[in-house]
Amino acid sequence: MDDRVLLKVYYFGQILLQTPEGVKFVCEDPLDVVIPFTISFEELKGVICEKIDSEMSRKISCILYKYHVPVFGGFVQFQTKYVTDEASMQEMFSMYIENRGQISFIELYVEFEQSETDRNILREDYNSDSEEEFESNYEVVGEDGDVDPADGGVAPNVADVANALANEEPFEEPSFMEAIIKAMKEYTLRRSVDYRVYESEPLTFYAKCTQYGSGCDWLIRVNMTSRKHCWVIRRYNGSHTCTRATISQDHSKLDSNTIAEAIKPLVEADPSLKVKSVIAEVQSKFNYTVSYRKTWLAKQKSIEKIFGGWEVSYEALPIWFEAMCNKEPSAVVHFETMPAYQGDDLVTDIRVLHRVFWSYYPCIRAFRHCKPVVQVDGTHLYGKYKGCLLVAVSQDGNNNIVPIAFAIVEGETSDAWHFFLSNLRQHVVTRDGVGLILDRHESINAAVERSHGAWSPPRAFHMFCIRHIESNFLRKFKAPYLQKFVVNIGYSRTVREYELRYQRLRERGEAYTNWLNRIPREQYALAFDGGYRWGHMTTNLVECINSVLKGARNLPITALVKATFYRLNELFTWKRAEAEARINAGHVFTAHVTSKIHANQLASGNIQVNCFDRQNEVFEVREMPSGVVYAIDLRGQRCDCGEFQVDRIPCRHVFACCANQRLDWQVYVHDVYKMDQVRRVYRARFQPLGNPTTWPSYTGPRFVPNPYLRRVSKGRPRMTRFLNEMDTRMLRRPRRCRQCGAEGHSRSRCRQGGPPGTDNNAQ
Repeated sequence: MDDRVLLKVYYFGQILLQTPEGVKFVCEDPLDVVIPFTISFEELKGVICEKIDSEMSRKISCILYKYHVPVFGGFVQFQTKYVTDEASMQEMFSMYIENRGQISFIELYVEFEQSETDRNILREDYNSDSEEEFESNYEVVGEDGDVDPADGGVAPNVADVANALANEEPFEEPSFMEAIIKAMKEYTLRRSVDYRVYESEPLTFYAKCTQYGSGCDWLIRVNMTSRKHCWVIRRYNGSHTCTRATISQDHSKLDSNTIAEAIKPLVEADPSLKVKSVIAEVQSKFNYTVSYRKTWLAKQKSIEKIFGGWEVSYEALPIWFEAMCNKEPSAVVHFETMPAYQGDDLVTDIRVLHRVFWSYYPCIRAFRHCKPVVQVDGTHLYGKYKGCLLVAVSQDGNNNIVPIAFAIVEGETSDAWHFFLSNLRQHVVTRDGVGLILDRHESINAAVERSHGAWSPPRAFHMFCIRHIESNFLRKFKAPYLQKFVVNIGYSRTVREYELRYQRLRERGEAYTNWLNRIPREQYALAFDGGYRWGHMTTNLVECINSVLKGARNLPITALVKATFYRLNELFTWKRAEAEARINAGHVFTAHVTSKIHANQLASGNIQVNCFDRQNEVFEVREMPSGVVYAIDLRGQRCDCGEFQVDRIPCRHVFACCANQRLDWQVYVHDVYKMDQVRRVYRARFQPLGNPTTWPSYTGPRFVPNPYLRRVSKGRPRMTRFLNEMDTRMLRRPRRCRQCGAEGHSRSRCRQGGPPGTDNNAQ
């Protein structure tokens, strides 16, 4: 059978355009036909006609076939192409051969030309009524805006969502009608004319020019015949002979649906595409400038067409997670759901998703070989439903960020953080002596206190981000010139440095140091953290991951989860190859550490060494010509400069001692910086999930979103981030007017630039 192919032929049916899988063919009784690859195009049409209808003489008008296109996040969408000649048919066969492992047959949709009998029936139907009588039965329908009728002011309850999903049916629209409407919109946009729809029903479409009867006779009437189930253009009056009465930057037919279809390839390639970029693309393609709100709605509709609807995505989430866990049983997924009610009755087979935690097995394995430090943070979701994405990251020996766990929760509440941190501790961060770096959010602190010692010494040491402490200090005292003092106190590597900088801040006011004393110094200063920070003073690592996932945060929930899966697979594959190449090149340590070691070796040349205990490796060194003295304990891995115990890398003083006593300095480099350890970070591999048809059948409950998290406001969601002092410049210059050049006001409030008729000298 290698030289043959199975065709599944659909006819007298419909082409569904808006389905989760893309285009879908449907008909009552599809036909299976086996043909050789050597068949000609005319022979193919003859075989199909013979199989479908051997009694009536019919001719095929067009043939379409489905092919799958991979899009962002590992998705596959089906699209269509026409088979018109030998070349296009061979292209269809080539695409099938390339993807034979994923598809076992080719799907065709066939449309036929009208027979003479059909034409006679249509003439009889058309001539039954006069044009005047026909038009008298129609009523003008107002133009629809882009407002989503579901965006009402009242949030739906869980029962409504459950019923909607239970009774959900795919949106079906005939392919011919879709093509007619699309062609009409393109024509009117290109000619800068307009039309009014008088009727748009499943079986009828009737439209006329907006200036019909005033110099333009353009109209179109399309119907579906009831006897033969085919579409016919009953009336079409030539081209427009009018021009638009007004000149506008926008067009009524350039609606959000048209824009969504036009920008679909751009959104597929980059879901984080900015709305302003979409506006520019629409302007260059259609020569119209559309509003921000219409463009934002178009982008949301395009996302829904590509990645599926939000409600359907919630239903697909447990199915995808079950398939992933079937391929990798060691992965961790934990759901928290709520019951769904219809009135007072419990709906047993539907659950409302409340929270979900997940961590992939390669990430769990990776943390065992990373630095024992974890940073956590949350970021808001921008889609149809509110929520927060919580992320935990670590770092390998080459300063590469390694995400280790994720969660989607209702918000940054104490219960949500407790859910995330407890699962993180139980399934991923299982070893003791780990440093946990977080901000000073009250909900996170409450969750740490509820952990029953899981995130407290000696099992773990939670510390604060110095930038958040700096922000809180500035909010309290409104003294930006003192910010650097607080930051420098946190970065002090030795007790001496800490006391000196602390005294400088105290000299400017005891209120400042009294406020700082409320925070345990081991939670913000390097000199007292016991080395558990590994030099990390901020949560910048997890902030970087938030920025990387920014484009995925406006996607439906399953698409967001898939984005983490496929992007992490790319990261692990890339870093694994990178580590192997460096090991094969003969390198022992990572590139980042190698550069620091080289710099410390060069700086160790002008240092005098005095040995106090050769056996216990205790030394004293003096830097020349400054004369500063430092004590070094190699066995205890401590140096008075603080770098040795903070970074776990030999400082310049350690190199001087090793050179003086002929000791091997490599034994004092922590194992996490060795390339063999970095290779182990990325050794575990992600497993491909394969075709969804091969996944195990899902027997669990259906998931629906929490209706109280649905955004009820229309248009673009407002920013939910609370701006603080970290989002402002450290020392902002005075505001300067671009109109008059004076300081203290902006151009919009400048009195010299007021509108005509205003008194600029008025007080």
